[in-house]
Amino acid sequence: MKVKTILIVLIVIIFKKFAQSQTTDYNNLGNWENICYCQMNDAYHPGNIVNADNNWQLLLAMKNGLTRKQLDSLKIPYTKSQLLLLETQRLLSLTKNVYKTSIPILDSVQTTNLRKQSQLIANDIYPEIEKPCRDLIAHLSEQNRSNNAYSILFSYVLDGLIWERFEKENVAEKWSGTGIWSGNYWFLTPKRSFVCGGTNSWSNDDEGFKFSWNWSKIEHITDGLWEINVDTLFSLAQGNPVSSKEIIDEFGKFGFLDENLNLAIPIINEKGNNTLCLLSNNIIDKLFATFLAKTNIDALKTSYNFNDNNETLVIVYHEVMFDLMDLLMEKQVIRLPKAFQFPDEAILTDAADLSFIVIYDN
Repeated sequence: MKVKTILIVLIVIIFKKFAQSQTTDYNNLGNWENICYCQMNDAYHPGNIVNADNNWQLLLAMKNGLTRKQLDSLKIPYTKSQLLLLETQRLLSLTKNVYKTSIPILDSVQTTNLRKQSQLIANDIYPEIEKPCRDLIAHLSEQNRSNNAYSILFSYVLDGLIWERFEKENVAEKWSGTGIWSGNYWFLTPKRSFVCGGTNSWSNDDEGFKFSWNWSKIEHITDGLWEINVDTLFSLAQGNPVSSKEIIDEFGKFGFLDENLNLAIPIINEKGNNTLCLLSNNIIDKLFATFLAKTNIDALKTSYNFNDNNETLVIVYHEVMFDLMDLLMEKQVIRLPKAFQFPDEAILTDAADLSFIVIYDN
């Protein structure tokens, strides 16, 4: 079944980085970074609800809880059906006549403080994973796929395998496959200078095959990847030959085929524990242990009034992950793919640098 799925210097740097936070227009949703680590279960993405009408204004107003009388005193227009919709979509809760926004909304002060803490954690983790990351990139270079380093490290390793480890060790909860969307959704401000959008995937659990691609809101070369023939792509990943001109045209335009018509994007065979798989897990072994040793989930939950430990881990780890990617770029271990660095110059064949295939136990 297919599923879409140094102290003074440091203070100056931090001040410059977050000075803009003091002038944030909170009502402008465009000033907020919203992250959804979630799965849609045949439901609207929660972002669609937040963006509709003046729902964001309502959620922002009810961040710390309001009664209907208090809400009315703010003169914010709303209807009862809006409140009901926000409740049913897990964006608003009602307890003892008090409406309170259910998802975390971190203002500029909270975001600044959280990112100071996540940077400290990332700085402790980085020395542990730098060499394993370099080893993985060296292997990709041997396969003439060094351009995939950013996306493999982000999408497959730091934002992929780590969640499997968190779930396996009962540190994070698995998504529910029923009801409305499952997972976590939250807002921070100001925005980071660059955060890639995340990872999209087509999965075929019957065959144990997943095609994934890294994407960003600033690029559009990956838009067409939702429409490709994933069954044929899986066949090519198994070593079957290209059988028609249509296949050449479909996959060649995205740069998925080399001059010999062999599949050119990385294939990670978890069933066979190939080298790319082993190198990726080596990074996760070190990342997982160091993150847990350096992160006080209970204290962070209390500091930011997160709903529970799972939500705390999800939000804090995402900030640490972005900091780790920034460190890898600052140390010139990786570089941004062309589609992210120069989106106006990117062409369809650059999509291959953002894509990979995973073969897993079904």
